[in-house]
Amino acid sequence: MAGKKALRTVQYGAPTDKCAITVRLGVEKGIFEAEGLDLSVQVVFGGPEIAAAYDSGDLEIGEFGSPPAINAIAAGKRFKIVGSGCRQRAHLYFCVRKGIDEYAALKGKRVGVLGIGSCSDWITRKVVDHHGLNPDRDIEIVPLLGDYPRVVDLVADGTLDACMITEPSVAIGEERGVLDFWAAGFEDAYLPDYQWIVRVARDELIERDPEFVRTVLRGCQKSAHYAATHTDEWVKLAARQYGASETAARRAVDRERPHFELDCRLDMQGLQAAADLQYTLGGIKSPIRAEELVDPRFLPDGQIAA
Repeated sequence: MAGKKALRTVQYGAPTDKCAITVRLGVEKGIFEAEGLDLSVQVVFGGPEIAAAYDSGDLEIGEFGSPPAINAIAAGKRFKIVGSGCRQRAHLYFCVRKGIDEYAALKGKRVGVLGIGSCSDWITRKVVDHHGLNPDRDIEIVPLLGDYPRVVDLVADGTLDACMITEPSVAIGEERGVLDFWAAGFEDAYLPDYQWIVRVARDELIERDPEFVRTVLRGCQKSAHYAATHTDEWVKLAARQYGASETAARRAVDRERPHFELDCRLDMQGLQAAADLQYTLGGIKSPIRAEELVDPRFLPDGQIAA
């Protein structure tokens, strides 16, 4: 009797421990195994940091935010965007320590972000600038990197006065009475039409084995649909993964789920908006077309021409 076909090992990159939750659920439910993959999520904290891992080959496929992805590809790093993550809109939330009541009161205060050049850095700059604060003079932006999982504790002990974070940290902080949620990056005032999390693959992997890239994306798509139709399981995994109560985890899921992209389908206009913003903010030196960032063979139904 023939033996069972060996699974192909793959490390799927993520820029924080709070990313790729539907991928983690897919791993737990055997969705990737059914695709022939022994997939695990590998966290490299920080946008420029994980971009370097994709460029070097330490990671071959995974996800992270469009700002550092755009900056890296424009600088010649060796990977391309191959699809959208579930967090297609800017699912970053600006939260402030209890007792601070207005943006003007943030002058001189410390705002925690994942890292300098990360999505939370760029989007913090967009939010505070909109509210009349100069991000380089009026606030101190604090890169957390490996301390990012402790961000709620750092607000609680006074190390930080505000932060730009993802779920379920927001719901955990609210439940603890530590912080208030003030703004979401995808709100009309900030970045309403914006392609945020992108899935990427190394150029060498794309050329060597494009079908493998499609297999990983198919597993991501199936995992996202499974999570969306089994929210109780999603909630239980999030609570277990992040040490949250199920109440907080459900609050986080309920806040995010209506905005999720389940099919890896890129918002090309939103990606162009992201690229334009990086030029405006100085992340890239010259304008770039969204199509230059993407390998079109992985997009559905000629989407690149839309």
